Amino acid sequence: MLDERQRMAGEIHDTLAQGLTGIITQLQAATQAREGGEWQRHIDNATRLARESLAEARRSVHAVAPGPLESARLPDALAEVASAWSNLHGVRADLTTTGTVRPMHPEVEVTVLRTAQEALANVAKHAEATRVGLTLSYMDDLVTLDVRDDGAGFDPERAKDGGGFGLTSMRRRVSRLAGTLEIESEPGAGTAISASLPAILRENPSA
Repeated sequence: MLDERQRMAGEIHDTLAQGLTGIITQLQAATQAREGGEWQRHIDNATRLARESLAEARRSVHAVAPGPLESARLPDALAEVASAWSNLHGVRADLTTTGTVRPMHPEVEVTVLRTAQEALANVAKHAEATRVGLTLSYMDDLVTLDVRDDGAGFDPERAKDGGGFGLTSMRRRVSRLAGTLEIESEPGAGTAISASLPAILRENPSA
């Protein structure tokens, strides 16, 4: 019961909370751009975010895989997430994949995807970055995701025992699968988040 409660808390944060934050941001931007096409663009973005958040929330309730993973491999799903985030926030986000791509256990892929989404959400909220780089690496016994930005950075020591629900959720997700999450940052020097997970292969790759 506790495990399911934690899962739902994480899913609510990763879907509803992030979606609502994005909607608020777009509506605030719309009020500042009352004239011209920019106003309509922000309204359209807010509407799209609302629909996507609702769909993801429904998937979370039924423990269904996130939309981007439903019909795409993990690298393609991450590329879709990065591209959508970049278009929404006007910040360049590049994905690099290394190693031999192979289907991982669904829990591993969901954890990697959610970690990427949360890391990008944190960049949008706090970093004031101009560029983000994501690297997905397939190794013999590990799958790793590195997210680096050139933004404002912060003091990791202050975030060790807290850092908000986002960092806590990322750590919890990764640790549930016996993985590790490392954060490197300093004020004015950007932030790097690295998640390492066991490379557990999917039992039925065609599923």
